[in-house]
Amino acid sequence: MNTDFDIPTPRLLLRPYKIVDLNELIDAVRSSVSELSPWLSWCTPDYDQHDAYEWINASRNNWQHNISYEMGIFEHHSGQLAGSVSLNNVSITLNSAELGYWIRSSFHRQGFATEACQAISEFAFSTLGLTRLEIVTHTGNLASQRTALAIQAKFECTARNRIFAGGKPSDGLVFSLIPQDLHPAKPAFPTA
Repeated sequence: MNTDFDIPTPRLLLRPYKIVDLNELIDAVRSSVSELSPWLSWCTPDYDQHDAYEWINASRNNWQHNISYEMGIFEHHSGQLAGSVSLNNVSITLNSAELGYWIRSSFHRQGFATEACQAISEFAFSTLGLTRLEIVTHTGNLASQRTALAIQAKFECTARNRIFAGGKPSDGLVFSLIPQDLHPAKPAFPTA
């Protein structure tokens, strides 16, 4: 898919990462280490230009080959990188993907993760034609669990050893989202 693509929302602009985002990405990661590192093993105080450059290039390649779709979340007013949202582990066979997200610490508790996840879910269902998204969170990641529920994802199970990070497995909470969750069917006739 073409990387000259964006998704506007009322407060945000979601778009594929560009090399010009390198320093902003480094700053967002480093300024959020204490909140994100328990859940994202790559989020360390040592995250540097090499890490950001490699990730942006891999992300752009993934877009071009329809492997995964990572997008920066940019706040309209300031233009600042507020976080990231992605569709990864895209499965043609299962017609599904995993929805992942993180928000820069200075943008927490403003509903940006919810807004971005709703927008990329709409993209997944309407543009890509997927029929299922999964959100897998660490059992202790309450913020990600609240976001999953805020976008109407349904809790399915606690999956043993579902997450593998830092060289060890851990349990994960699995939530799912299908197109009908975003657009519930309306009754054909008014109810009394």
